[in-house]
Amino acid sequence: MRSFKCLCTVLLLMAFFSSPLWATETRLTVRAKAHDAKFIGTSMGTVDVSIYALPGHQLLASGAISGGTGDTDILLKKPIARNQTISTQNAAAFQTTLDINTPTQVEIVVNGPLVAGQSATKQSKTIWLIPGHHLDGDGIIFEFYGLVVQSQSPFPNQSFKVGEAVSLQAFITMMCGCPVQADSLWPADQFTAEALIRNDSDQQWRIPLTFSGKTGLFSATWRAPAKGAYQVIFSASEDHQNNHGVAFSGFSVK
Repeated sequence: MRSFKCLCTVLLLMAFFSSPLWATETRLTVRAKAHDAKFIGTSMGTVDVSIYALPGHQLLASGAISGGTGDTDILLKKPIARNQTISTQNAAAFQTTLDINTPTQVEIVVNGPLVAGQSATKQSKTIWLIPGHHLDGDGIIFEFYGLVVQSQSPFPNQSFKVGEAVSLQAFITMMCGCPVQADSLWPADQFTAEALIRNDSDQQWRIPLTFSGKTGLFSATWRAPAKGAYQVIFSASEDHQNNHGVAFSGFSVK
Protein backbone atom coordinates (compact mmCIF):
# COMPACT_ATOMS: atom_id res chain seq x y z
CA MET A 1 0.00 0.00 0.00
CA ARG A 2 2.83 2.32 0.93
CA SER A 3 4.54 1.60 -2.39
CA PHE A 4 1.34 2.36 -4.23
CA LYS A 5 1.05 5.73 -2.44
CA CYS A 6 4.65 6.57 -3.31
CA LEU A 7 4.05 5.72 -6.94
CA CYS A 8 0.96 7.89 -7.02
CA THR A 9 2.89 10.77 -5.44
CA VAL A 10 5.67 10.49 -8.03
CA LEU A 11 3.16 10.41 -10.89
CA LEU A 12 1.35 13.45 -9.51
CA LEU A 13 4.60 15.37 -9.15
CA MET A 14 5.62 14.45 -12.69
CA ALA A 15 2.28 15.63 -14.04
CA PHE A 16 2.47 18.80 -11.97
CA PHE A 17 5.93 19.83 -13.11
CA SER A 18 5.25 18.91 -16.73
CA SER A 19 2.11 21.05 -16.69
CA PRO A 20 1.99 24.15 -18.93
CA LEU A 21 1.83 26.13 -15.68
CA TRP A 22 5.52 25.41 -15.29
CA ALA A 23 6.42 26.19 -18.89
CA THR A 24 9.01 28.91 -19.44
CA GLU A 25 8.66 31.55 -22.12
CA THR A 26 11.52 31.19 -24.58
CA ARG A 27 11.98 33.72 -27.39
CA LEU A 28 13.09 32.67 -30.85
CA THR A 29 14.01 34.94 -33.78
CA VAL A 30 14.44 33.65 -37.33
CA ARG A 31 15.98 35.65 -40.19
CA ALA A 32 16.80 35.05 -43.85
CA LYS A 33 19.78 36.66 -45.54
CA ALA A 34 20.69 36.62 -49.22
CA HIS A 35 24.19 35.34 -49.94
CA ASP A 36 26.48 38.29 -50.79
CA ALA A 37 23.63 40.67 -49.99
CA LYS A 38 21.16 41.73 -47.29
CA PHE A 39 18.20 40.46 -45.26
CA ILE A 40 15.12 39.14 -47.06
CA GLY A 41 11.85 40.68 -45.91
CA THR A 42 8.56 42.27 -46.84
CA SER A 43 9.67 43.77 -50.17
CA MET A 44 10.31 40.26 -51.50
CA GLY A 45 6.93 38.90 -50.44
CA THR A 46 8.45 37.61 -47.15
CA VAL A 47 9.75 34.15 -46.27
CA ASP A 48 7.43 31.60 -44.64
CA VAL A 49 8.58 30.06 -41.33
CA SER A 50 7.34 26.90 -39.58
CA ILE A 51 8.73 25.56 -36.29
CA TYR A 52 8.18 21.90 -35.35
CA ALA A 53 8.92 20.00 -32.14
CA LEU A 54 10.98 16.82 -32.53
CA PRO A 55 10.26 13.99 -32.44
CA GLY A 56 6.67 13.92 -33.63
CA HIS A 57 6.83 16.99 -35.85
CA GLN A 58 4.23 18.90 -33.82
CA LEU A 59 3.79 22.45 -35.15
CA LEU A 60 4.76 24.93 -32.44
CA ALA A 61 4.62 28.21 -34.38
CA SER A 62 4.40 29.56 -37.91
CA GLY A 63 4.42 32.91 -39.62
CA ALA A 64 6.42 35.05 -42.01
CA ILE A 65 9.66 37.00 -41.90
CA SER A 66 8.89 40.68 -42.37
CA GLY A 67 10.75 43.97 -42.22
CA GLY A 68 13.54 45.72 -44.06
CA THR A 69 16.81 44.64 -45.62
CA GLY A 70 19.06 45.91 -42.83
CA ASP A 71 22.12 48.14 -42.72
CA THR A 72 24.23 48.16 -45.90
CA ASP A 73 27.40 49.36 -44.14
CA ILE A 74 27.24 46.62 -41.50
CA LEU A 75 26.36 43.83 -43.89
CA LEU A 76 28.53 44.67 -46.89
CA LYS A 77 30.99 47.52 -46.48
CA LYS A 78 32.70 47.02 -43.12
CA PRO A 79 34.49 43.94 -41.77
CA ILE A 80 32.28 41.98 -39.36
CA ALA A 81 33.94 41.27 -36.03
CA ARG A 82 33.44 38.13 -34.00
CA ASN A 83 30.36 38.36 -31.71
CA GLN A 84 29.14 41.43 -33.61
CA THR A 85 25.39 41.75 -34.06
CA ILE A 86 24.63 42.27 -37.76
CA SER A 87 20.87 42.91 -37.52
CA THR A 88 19.40 46.33 -36.80
CA GLN A 89 15.99 47.24 -35.41
CA ASN A 90 14.27 47.30 -38.81
CA ALA A 91 15.99 44.18 -40.21
CA ALA A 92 13.50 41.56 -41.36
CA ALA A 93 12.70 38.83 -38.84
CA PHE A 94 10.10 36.36 -37.60
CA GLN A 95 9.83 36.49 -33.82
CA THR A 96 7.88 34.12 -31.60
CA THR A 97 7.72 33.08 -27.95
CA LEU A 98 7.41 29.37 -27.18
CA ASP A 99 6.28 27.93 -23.85
CA ILE A 100 8.51 24.95 -23.09
CA ASN A 101 9.25 23.16 -19.83
CA THR A 102 12.11 20.94 -20.92
CA PRO A 103 14.97 21.15 -23.44
CA THR A 104 13.24 20.74 -26.79
CA GLN A 105 14.69 19.90 -30.16
CA VAL A 106 12.97 21.80 -32.97
CA GLU A 107 13.13 21.89 -36.74
CA ILE A 108 12.88 25.35 -38.31
CA VAL A 109 11.69 25.29 -41.93
CA VAL A 110 11.83 28.39 -44.15
CA ASN A 111 10.50 28.78 -47.68
CA GLY A 112 10.89 31.76 -49.98
CA PRO A 113 11.22 34.50 -50.90
CA LEU A 114 7.64 34.21 -52.05
CA VAL A 115 8.03 36.50 -55.09
CA ALA A 116 10.91 34.42 -56.42
CA GLY A 117 8.83 31.81 -58.27
CA GLN A 118 11.08 29.00 -59.49
CA SER A 119 14.04 30.57 -57.68
CA ALA A 120 12.42 30.23 -54.24
CA THR A 121 14.16 27.75 -51.94
CA LYS A 122 13.23 25.63 -48.93
CA GLN A 123 15.68 25.14 -46.08
CA SER A 124 15.63 23.72 -42.58
CA LYS A 125 17.77 23.69 -39.45
CA THR A 126 17.49 21.46 -36.39
CA ILE A 127 18.41 23.10 -33.08
CA TRP A 128 17.86 22.70 -29.34
CA LEU A 129 15.85 25.19 -27.32
CA ILE A 130 16.54 25.44 -23.59
CA PRO A 131 13.72 26.90 -21.45
CA GLY A 132 14.41 30.55 -20.67
CA HIS A 133 17.51 30.76 -22.88
CA HIS A 134 16.38 33.08 -25.64
CA LEU A 135 17.56 32.96 -29.24
CA ASP A 136 16.95 36.59 -30.08
CA GLY A 137 19.10 39.43 -31.38
CA ASP A 138 20.37 38.07 -34.68
CA GLY A 139 18.59 34.83 -33.81
CA ILE A 140 18.89 31.93 -36.25
CA ILE A 141 19.97 33.19 -39.68
CA PHE A 142 19.35 31.22 -42.86
CA GLU A 143 21.62 32.08 -45.78
CA PHE A 144 19.89 31.98 -49.14
CA TYR A 145 22.08 31.26 -52.13
CA GLY A 146 20.72 32.12 -55.56
CA LEU A 147 19.24 34.87 -57.70
CA VAL A 148 15.65 35.82 -58.36
CA VAL A 149 15.01 35.54 -62.10
CA GLN A 150 11.66 36.56 -63.55
CA SER A 151 10.60 36.24 -67.18
CA GLN A 152 9.45 39.57 -68.61
CA SER A 153 9.10 38.60 -72.28
CA PRO A 154 7.74 36.64 -74.05
CA PHE A 155 4.46 36.23 -72.23
CA PRO A 156 3.49 32.59 -71.65
CA ASN A 157 2.13 31.05 -74.86
CA GLN A 158 2.47 34.32 -76.74
CA SER A 159 2.07 33.76 -80.49
CA PHE A 160 4.55 34.82 -83.19
CA LYS A 161 4.98 34.29 -86.92
CA VAL A 162 7.92 32.50 -88.49
CA GLY A 163 10.84 34.95 -88.71
CA GLU A 164 9.18 37.52 -86.45
CA ALA A 165 11.40 39.07 -83.79
CA VAL A 166 10.89 37.53 -80.35
CA SER A 167 11.88 39.81 -77.48
CA LEU A 168 13.66 37.85 -74.74
CA GLN A 169 13.77 39.72 -71.44
CA ALA A 170 14.54 38.56 -67.90
CA PHE A 171 14.61 40.57 -64.69
CA ILE A 172 17.43 39.59 -62.33
CA THR A 173 17.86 40.63 -58.72
CA MET A 174 19.41 39.36 -55.50
CA MET A 175 17.28 37.24 -53.13
CA CYS A 176 16.79 40.33 -50.96
CA GLY A 177 15.76 42.47 -53.94
CA CYS A 178 19.04 44.38 -53.95
CA PRO A 179 19.54 45.99 -57.39
CA VAL A 180 21.69 44.61 -60.18
CA GLN A 181 22.79 47.65 -62.17
CA ALA A 182 25.86 49.39 -63.53
CA ASP A 183 26.78 51.40 -60.44
CA SER A 184 25.54 49.29 -57.53
CA LEU A 185 27.22 46.94 -55.07
CA TRP A 186 26.10 44.23 -57.51
CA PRO A 187 27.48 45.49 -60.86
CA ALA A 188 25.64 44.16 -63.89
CA ASP A 189 28.89 43.22 -65.64
CA GLN A 190 29.53 40.60 -62.95
CA PHE A 191 26.41 38.69 -63.99
CA THR A 192 25.87 36.49 -67.01
CA ALA A 193 22.45 35.62 -68.39
CA GLU A 194 21.12 33.56 -71.25
CA ALA A 195 17.94 32.13 -72.72
CA LEU A 196 17.92 28.46 -73.65
CA ILE A 197 15.22 27.93 -76.27
CA ARG A 198 13.87 24.46 -77.10
CA ASN A 199 11.18 23.49 -79.57
CA ASP A 200 8.99 20.43 -79.92
CA SER A 201 11.35 19.04 -82.59
CA ASP A 202 14.16 18.67 -80.01
CA GLN A 203 16.14 21.59 -81.42
CA GLN A 204 17.69 24.11 -79.06
CA TRP A 205 19.44 27.47 -79.16
CA ARG A 206 21.46 29.36 -76.52
CA ILE A 207 20.97 33.11 -76.70
CA PRO A 208 23.19 35.38 -74.54
CA LEU A 209 21.32 38.19 -72.81
CA THR A 210 22.95 41.58 -72.31
CA PHE A 211 22.32 44.21 -69.68
CA SER A 212 19.78 46.71 -71.01
CA GLY A 213 20.85 49.66 -68.85
CA LYS A 214 17.68 49.40 -66.79
CA THR A 215 17.96 47.97 -63.28
CA GLY A 216 18.00 44.18 -63.40
CA LEU A 217 16.82 43.88 -67.00
CA PHE A 218 18.77 41.63 -69.41
CA SER A 219 17.56 41.16 -72.97
CA ALA A 220 18.10 39.91 -76.53
CA THR A 221 16.12 39.45 -79.74
CA TRP A 222 15.70 36.13 -81.54
CA ARG A 223 13.75 34.94 -84.58
CA ALA A 224 12.09 31.53 -84.69
CA PRO A 225 12.99 29.58 -87.83
CA ALA A 226 9.93 27.32 -87.96
CA LYS A 227 6.43 26.75 -86.68
CA GLY A 228 5.92 24.92 -83.41
CA ALA A 229 5.88 25.24 -79.63
CA TYR A 230 8.92 26.70 -77.90
CA GLN A 231 10.12 26.61 -74.31
CA VAL A 232 12.36 29.35 -72.87
CA ILE A 233 14.60 28.71 -69.88
CA PHE A 234 16.15 31.93 -68.56
CA SER A 235 19.24 31.50 -66.39
CA ALA A 236 21.45 33.96 -64.55
CA SER A 237 24.76 33.52 -62.74
CA GLU A 238 26.91 35.51 -60.35
CA ASP A 239 29.71 32.98 -60.59
CA HIS A 240 32.23 34.56 -58.22
CA GLN A 241 29.63 34.26 -55.43
CA ASN A 242 28.09 30.93 -56.55
CA ASN A 243 24.66 32.53 -57.00
CA HIS A 244 22.39 31.21 -59.75
CA GLY A 245 18.73 31.46 -60.69
CA VAL A 246 16.29 30.17 -63.30
CA ALA A 247 12.88 31.12 -64.73
CA PHE A 248 10.66 29.62 -67.42
CA SER A 249 8.46 30.88 -70.22
CA GLY A 250 7.27 29.68 -73.61
CA PHE A 251 5.66 30.79 -76.85
CA SER A 252 4.24 29.40 -80.07
CA VAL A 253 5.09 30.10 -83.70
CA LYS A 254 2.36 29.76 -86.33
